Amino acid sequence: MLSTTIAASKTAVFDHPDFGLIPVKVILDCVFALSPSGEILHHHAEEFDVDDNDGTTLFRMNGTPPLESRARCQVIPPRIPEFLT
Repeated sequence: MLSTTIAASKTAVFDHPDFGLIPVKVILDCVFALSPSGEILHHHAEEFDVDDNDGTTLFRMNGTPPLESRARCQVIPPRIPEFLT
């Protein structure tokens, strides 16, 4: 599970191709980020390469499509307290 990958990290960021570095929250294998326009970006673990950079977990898109089963993903970030902190 991806959540355990960032457990020791104090900061996790998504290196977004358009927005640059934006904070992320990871819940199970879902990766959420808030775009500058306020849109919630929702991706999944398999879509990222994850690196540790001096205590910061860095997520970079790797071009892998989400698993077919992800189409049923029902995680809704605004209702999850972890997303709001």
